[in-house]
Amino acid sequence: MKKKPIIVAMLIMSLLLTLSACVADTQGGDQNLQQLSTQAGGTLASAPGESLAQPPAPHVSNEMRALYEELAPLYGQDAIDFFNSLKGRGLSDGQIMQFFIDIPISTANKEIYDMYIEEGFEIYAETYPKGEPYKGFALDPTVHGVDITGHFSGWPLKLPYVDYMPLPAGPVGDPGKTYKIAFIGCGFPSAWQTNLHDSVMWQVQQFSNVTIDIHDYEYDNNKLSNIMDNVIAQRVDGILLWPANEAPSGPPVQRAEAAGIPVVTIDRIAGHPDYTNRVAGNFTANGAQNAMFLLEQLSDEGSFDCNIVLIRKPLGSTADAVRIGHFLRPLSYVPGIRVVGSYFDPSDRATAFANSQAAVAAHQTIDAVMTTGDYEGIVMLEALSLAGRLDSSRADGKRVIIMNVDDSKEAINFVRSGDIATNAPYTPLHGDIGVRVLMMRLSGTELPQDIIFPNIPIITRDGRTLFGMKTQTPDEWWPFTFGPAT
Repeated sequence: MKKKPIIVAMLIMSLLLTLSACVADTQGGDQNLQQLSTQAGGTLASAPGESLAQPPAPHVSNEMRALYEELAPLYGQDAIDFFNSLKGRGLSDGQIMQFFIDIPISTANKEIYDMYIEEGFEIYAETYPKGEPYKGFALDPTVHGVDITGHFSGWPLKLPYVDYMPLPAGPVGDPGKTYKIAFIGCGFPSAWQTNLHDSVMWQVQQFSNVTIDIHDYEYDNNKLSNIMDNVIAQRVDGILLWPANEAPSGPPVQRAEAAGIPVVTIDRIAGHPDYTNRVAGNFTANGAQNAMFLLEQLSDEGSFDCNIVLIRKPLGSTADAVRIGHFLRPLSYVPGIRVVGSYFDPSDRATAFANSQAAVAAHQTIDAVMTTGDYEGIVMLEALSLAGRLDSSRADGKRVIIMNVDDSKEAINFVRSGDIATNAPYTPLHGDIGVRVLMMRLSGTELPQDIIFPNIPIITRDGRTLFGMKTQTPDEWWPFTFGPAT
């Protein structure tokens, strides 16, 4: 069954995004909350048992729902103590991660709460694919994966997901038919995008009766629309799409589906709700795990007084909105944490560097940085270093905490050296799943509409434990990183 349209929600989301398009400081808010955050334990003057958090989402299990109800009136150190109790309550590492992914937003930190609401993160949280991986697949890096040489990059790579929804090599579907499919993506100069294309091509080459045309719309939504119309006119059997932004990709997907051509989106999601399949699911974990790291680090240091700068992907992209929204939700339980600046770039490293320099110049006190792309963390490190600002205002001049995502070899090496605190893996080496899902659909296989990626533990230099959840070291995930060898 197709999902009911959510056009009204999408219109609201587009309006909210338009209103928040300008770079802005968020230093306002409830001064009483800021003052109270410095008190021992961070205790707010609220009635005993008063709920500060929104209700959990409908998909949350009864077990988790009970935990969230117990957490709802807590904030500051009391909330941190509750987080530290999760392992003792019998939650596994995966359940602890899911707890922080699904955690409801709290009003305890009014500035964080207001930002979450005003930027429409709740809409993204409601519409982003949720659930368990298909047939309960769990990624085991010690068992899964296949070594390849990238068709486009020529780099040695290890695809992590080849055993997720596998199909045998040879003819697929009707062996007497040749299937013609199109992959519409963009950004070949980017190592991430190039390796995504590598994973798509590897899977196509395993099927003897599948041909593929690859199109690059170069982050130009008008070009995307034109390419989609041309592909529809060619009557291809199916389309694999990487949609940079939700709203602009909606109408072209709708036209393809209306023409009877199935569209499978990978990584990000399109703005048309009546899709064939979406392959997605890790952005939530990327944001939530970085929040876990920051909260535990600040708790260990004994103070939650923290100024955060956000260096972000394009406004309106799923990758940015879902990651930042799920980063803010755990932080909302702790007064004293502030987002002082938010900067967007058009998936462009040079602009991200300029944004980083602007942030360093505009904000005399930066304690932590959250980025939504690997290159953004790297250029922020460079900007801070050039300005002689690697040390923050926290006790003893501790290093600015740079939290990062997208597991390039370059970024992981900075985690290994201690210059970047975290990297939440989001591998581009998942295009093979998209091809398999599309071919399964063309072969008549019944599938759920949303195919969810398995969550991957965050990478820290020492593989530390966060609220009972074990993280990975750089060496443990290194074989699956992307980009050229360094």
